[in-house]
Amino acid sequence: MDRIFISLINYIVTILCFFCIFFLHRFLFEEAESTFVIAAFGASAVLVFSIRTEEDSFLKISLSSVVAALIGVFFEQLNLEFVFKVSLTISLCILLMNFFNSKYPPAGAIAIIPLLPNNEIQSLGYFYALYPTLTGLVIIYSFSKIKKKLNTIYYGK
Repeated sequence: MDRIFISLINYIVTILCFFCIFFLHRFLFEEAESTFVIAAFGASAVLVFSIRTEEDSFLKISLSSVVAALIGVFFEQLNLEFVFKVSLTISLCILLMNFFNSKYPPAGAIAIIPLLPNNEIQSLGYFYALYPTLTGLVIIYSFSKIKKKLNTIYYGK
């Protein structure tokens, strides 16, 4: 019964989290043509809202993701074949994560997104590292704290 209750809490908190990402981005960036919910947020949410997930420090997650976004934008702007852009982007992300002793798989997706043919994402340039990457992660992290508090209240710990 505990597992079902906690799963339902995680389910509801995840729904609220993504509504918040959508509406807060729409409110903050009303001039933007689109509200971005990048696919990597799904991977981040699975890591954060799963029952058996250890919490990494938000600083490491943010650093990994923002650096990955910057790397992706950098390589997107180079005149290289797609296979080289992807290979160099992911390899450099892994190198830097190893250097910073960080392991956050969604950062790999965050790095590749600017390389994919999407004029709206590519038009953001380096701003992509802040919006939607950092703003979305801050929202997900905030909701992870809400989830943790709800779980603590339920378990009385």
